[in-house]
Amino acid sequence: MRRSFPSSRRHQKGSMLIISVFAITALAALGAALMQINWSQSDTTAREVLGARAWFAANSGTESAMARLFPHAMDVAKPVADCDETPRVTKFNPDGLRGCSVSVTCKVIGENELAQYRIESKGECGSGHLKVVRVQESWAKELML
Repeated sequence: MRRSFPSSRRHQKGSMLIISVFAITALAALGAALMQINWSQSDTTAREVLGARAWFAANSGTESAMARLFPHAMDVAKPVADCDETPRVTKFNPDGLRGCSVSVTCKVIGENELAQYRIESKGECGSGHLKVVRVQESWAKELML
């Protein structure tokens, strides 16, 4: 019985090596898949954050254009609306919108009492492959009292 043990052991030489190579390959493939998922999730999160920041930049541009169109001036009977089709570009410096910019255009449609203002505000944040753009369009008109 003892003589068959070494001979059967001789037939098994190298089988542990094959199993080890298979296990290492399977674990490497699993590790690569997990790294890909992690990278994809990080990329998605970064785009969501930049998207929110770009939306707030565009919203700031819209608010600024509305303030130029309808200034709060109590001592002026009727303030003159400031509407310019040339884009006004603003780059933000505060920590919340650092690296973002906004481009605002205003177009007058109609004449006199029927005039309407179309404001387009385009906020951009990030750079390279992680650049996100959000565009807001607003319409306004003066109230005739």
